[in-house]
Amino acid sequence: MRPAQRAGARRWALLPAAVVVLALSGLAAACGSSTPAYCTDASQLKTSVGNLGNVDVAKNGLGSLQTALSQVQADAKSFAADAKSAFPAQTAALDSAVSGLQTAITSAKGQPTATAATAVVSSVSQVKSSASALQSAISGNC
Repeated sequence: MRPAQRAGARRWALLPAAVVVLALSGLAAACGSSTPAYCTDASQLKTSVGNLGNVDVAKNGLGSLQTALSQVQADAKSFAADAKSAFPAQTAALDSAVSGLQTAITSAKGQPTATAATAVVSSVSQVKSSASALQSAISGNC
């Protein structure tokens, strides 16, 4: 009966090697299918920028635009925290556009003129354009 016990012992001796092979293959599969952490942030940013473009300022006032901008700012900050090193030019352009819109909204609150409204509309377009360029840059990664 000793030979049978040896065969069983050999099978058990191969078990650790089999476990290591399975674990490594699982890690390799997980690495190949994962997406960067900023992909979720990018999706949220895309949604908030879309919402920004859909604000009806004439109906709901500048406060509604400020609320939408606040969400864009929060989402842009989250995105930049994860992806600024990968997309420095695009995140800088978006940050600049968002700052410009904040300035335009602040100015428009003090002087609700056609010039102020034009500056706000132009700034919203700049934010949308910068966000679109950022989405294009990351499209191959997410």
